[in-house]
Amino acid sequence: MASLKAVFVCLVLAAFSGAITASNLLKKSCINSDCSAVRITISNPPVNLWDVNVISQLNTLLIALKTENNTKVVVVSSDVPGFFGSQIDLNVLGPNPPPGINGTAVLDQYYDNLERILDAEVIFIAEVNGRAWGAGDEHLLRMDMRFAGPDAIFGAPEAAVGLIHVGGMQQLVRLVGPGVAAEYMLSAAQVPAKEAARTGWVNSAYRTAEALREHADSLASRIALFHIEVLRATKASIAEQAPSAQMLARDLVRFDELAAMPFVAKNVARILTLSRDQSKGWELNNNDNIVKALY
Repeated sequence: MASLKAVFVCLVLAAFSGAITASNLLKKSCINSDCSAVRITISNPPVNLWDVNVISQLNTLLIALKTENNTKVVVVSSDVPGFFGSQIDLNVLGPNPPPGINGTAVLDQYYDNLERILDAEVIFIAEVNGRAWGAGDEHLLRMDMRFAGPDAIFGAPEAAVGLIHVGGMQQLVRLVGPGVAAEYMLSAAQVPAKEAARTGWVNSAYRTAEALREHADSLASRIALFHIEVLRATKASIAEQAPSAQMLARDLVRFDELAAMPFVAKNVARILTLSRDQSKGWELNNNDNIVKALY
């Protein structure tokens, strides 16, 4: 029986690995010896734009995680200098998405990913040492823990675009409080690592990328020592204190209502033009650039 179980685990891990390595956008590696703690590295240069391919491959990854029982902890990081995860590809939000792309279907899968991260039985740790704008921030806010390196910057540009930080708003309010969340969200602020740690956006900040990596790997390996049933039960108990699915549903309605307003389409079109389709030079200071350019 044990040998059959081992074969099954190997087959599932192979399928899981194949889902990741089919493209280099999401890279899987083992942190500990039995690969119960893994690292997923986002690699979509030059800015880790949250485009259709990232959304699709992340969905495949999350579905694969649902069906296998070896992985206990997933650390999510980036190998693109200066970026953890940028905003969603604004072309998806525009009236004329890329050929063959159904913008509504892409957004549905995007929101499905956010729910899957929150509901997953594995523990998610965000290791952030670069910019986390918009989509990148929404995803890390739905993980179980967040740690920042010296180059980490957090922010939500949505208010300046004419939208709301739909996937992360409720989590941020819970972490930093309504007053601080209002300050950051309403001003489309760019928040450095030390301030993010002080206010609670992240658990803690580290002076070097090496110290950040060492902490994330050590923490993931320690957590992975424990029985998976205990980890799942603890996560489920903590999740009971999290914002409800109904809160996200109401925010989705607000987002859709705003997205239908003409000024939002105008803003998105201007940003795509001014940014030269979300180029690295623009994305380095995305929030501030949007505010300066549009207002």
